[in-house]
Amino acid sequence: MAGPEVASRPCLRCKNPDAPYELRNVAACHKAVKRLTVLQRETRTSSRPEPRRYVAGLSFGPCSTALTQILDKQAKYHASRKGSSPFEPLVVHIDTDLSSSNNNNNNLADDTPAQRLLAKYRERFPNVSFECIHLSKVLGLKTIDWTALPVAVAAGENDTERLRHFFSALPSVTSRADCLRLFVRHLLLGVAMERSYSALLLGHSTTALASLTLSEVANGRGFAVPWQINDGPFTVCTYGSAAGQDDAGKVQFPIFYPLREILKAEVVTYLSTTPSVRDLVPADSAPSSVVSHKDQSIEEVMARYFEGVEGPYAGIVTNVVRTAGKLDRLVTSRYCRLCGITLDEEGDSTWAGELGDDPAEGGGNGDTGKLCYGCKRSLGG
Repeated sequence: MAGPEVASRPCLRCKNPDAPYELRNVAACHKAVKRLTVLQRETRTSSRPEPRRYVAGLSFGPCSTALTQILDKQAKYHASRKGSSPFEPLVVHIDTDLSSSNNNNNNLADDTPAQRLLAKYRERFPNVSFECIHLSKVLGLKTIDWTALPVAVAAGENDTERLRHFFSALPSVTSRADCLRLFVRHLLLGVAMERSYSALLLGHSTTALASLTLSEVANGRGFAVPWQINDGPFTVCTYGSAAGQDDAGKVQFPIFYPLREILKAEVVTYLSTTPSVRDLVPADSAPSSVVSHKDQSIEEVMARYFEGVEGPYAGIVTNVVRTAGKLDRLVTSRYCRLCGITLDEEGDSTWAGELGDDPAEGGGNGDTGKLCYGCKRSLGG
């Protein structure tokens, strides 16, 4: 995926001598496809050809749609080549609609808006497997320590109603957006790990990763930035059901962002010139000037900002991601029971002290030893 074709010259990134495209005034080859090659090399466990089995998240936005098309083309290409190892992508959409109690964790109705749109994707991309999973499934995961979160269980409530009450009890729009993003990430990781896939692919563009970087810092989770936006293995902890039980286990699972070197505006331009996919994604409305951010989350404010400046200041957006990518992933012995990032105990204490907060206070049940500062603020305000 790149810009218009130009006279061949070496690719700036991979030194391919025949780079037929120009991306931001530099020679480039098919960057997203090249990153899939790197992904296959880094996740290979033996020298023998193995099935390439990846789970990819689908939000129905332009970037995840572009990633789906790339996976579909790759699957078709490998299926047509004799002797090529199987390429088996599973694209998963997490249905976050909590408006109906019928969408419980046991059954997902076939006539929901998400299912109807996913049916169009299945028709358009026949070489990819698709699945729709309701957000309520997150309550069955052991990668979140639910004893540290205020998810009350009321008589007669199903999982959808429990989640709806959980989100309504959160203190702000930012808190709800933050927890929703973390739940979706946990669900996608859960699917990939439970079914023994090779890696999880997320369709974040450079623009989205820059927005996520500053959002994490603003949410008091700056320590998490290199874990949240960089390619590579991610530590996943599992917890028991008993209150206070320590980590039941830790495993490393790869997460990759194949579109990390492409701006969202470039993805949108590409889709607008591709008839087979442009009608699947609603046209983006231009970012409007907002006088008050009262009803917007930090994530929405950051997304609007970076989408507004990526045209004239593409280099700044790119530098945010590249600079954050140079940060080391510091490892400690303890992990946040919600976001899954290593706990920065000294940093959390500094944050709380500088903001005048009582370190004994926290989100949920007040157990400050289980959650990072950012997650405590999301849950407790």
